[in-house]
Amino acid sequence: MGKVKAETANSGQSSKFSYLDLLASIGSAKHIGGKGSTDILLSDAEIKPGSLVLDVGCGMGKTSSKLAGDKGCRVVGIDLMPQMVNRSRGRARDLGVADNTSFVRCDAKSLPFKPEVFDAVIVESVTVFVEEVEKAIEEYHRVAKTGGAICDNEVCVTRDALDKMGDRLDDLKSVFTAFRSTTNKGLLTFEDWKALFKAKFGNVKATHHLINMQVEMETRQEDGFKSFIAMLKSMWLYATNEQAKKIMDEGKKIYAFRDEFGYGLFVSRK
Repeated sequence: MGKVKAETANSGQSSKFSYLDLLASIGSAKHIGGKGSTDILLSDAEIKPGSLVLDVGCGMGKTSSKLAGDKGCRVVGIDLMPQMVNRSRGRARDLGVADNTSFVRCDAKSLPFKPEVFDAVIVESVTVFVEEVEKAIEEYHRVAKTGGAICDNEVCVTRDALDKMGDRLDDLKSVFTAFRSTTNKGLLTFEDWKALFKAKFGNVKATHHLINMQVEMETRQEDGFKSFIAMLKSMWLYATNEQAKKIMDEGKKIYAFRDEFGYGLFVSRK
């Protein structure tokens, strides 16, 4: 594709083993809600064939390749982890959409693109990992064209659910802390996320969805043999890496919040 020029490639990477390091190490990346949540975002965004789309936190390149293959878009995917950038390129090549995709290593809060470049920006379970969350949203706004859609899927609970947790709230906070998904604004509720997008864009379509454990299990297995290899790698890390073990153990607590924990889908237009 006619590649969008990246002006910089600031990694902002931490030396401490994190949840993102865990995903990169096992060769797996998924977002809550799976394909269904992606389809909702893409439908609400009304992305047209030939659009230039930025996929923030592209992970394994699934959504980037889907946009290029199914919708005929030109896609730039970015990720903080170099392993994910390489895997995204490999997926695009294997699926025959390499000519319409480009992948760059950079930080969501410091995007290496000029203003008013992209017809749409899609973000799936990424902004929650950016400490300076408002700075990331500002960057999404900056690089989008006037009239362009900004679509975001973020893990969250509603304010009502949070208020009713009582002593259980500490367990939920420990999960977000272990996953490094507590922003500089604290643990954000669905209503908080909605307010952030409304404040920046003046508009937002927002819906909250509870986690569906069956969908999450199917998402983990959708890559077949690669999913099996990822499972073996995660077992090895659990046994050999104390920080990885802690992250995985904390993640298991989510099952106790299955009637409250979920994700918000947010679509705004510039």
